[in-house]
Amino acid sequence: MKVPFKQLVADNVRYLKRRLFPPVFKALCIRAICFYQRKLSRHTCLYEPSCSEYTKRCINNFGAFVGILLGLWRILRCNPLSKGGIDPAPEVIWKRRWLI
Repeated sequence: MKVPFKQLVADNVRYLKRRLFPPVFKALCIRAICFYQRKLSRHTCLYEPSCSEYTKRCINNFGAFVGILLGLWRILRCNPLSKGGIDPAPEVIWKRRWLI
């Protein structure tokens, strides 16, 4: 039985969107944060772990979109008027996938 070419392409595009693009975008975001930590950061965050490390962990645990939102919320909380301290990144216990 021959599968139409259009159907074959549509199935492959759906597969690539689900399996390839999210991990690639996730890895790209994490690599960009690693570059920032090595080359541009001044290491002056009030919190432990730093805001960039927190964002990197959130991206790894929750995906790029939710991780970036959690990181932005943390950056908004990190200001001179905050107390700082220990604030670990939330983790999904049953789903741990490290890219690097």
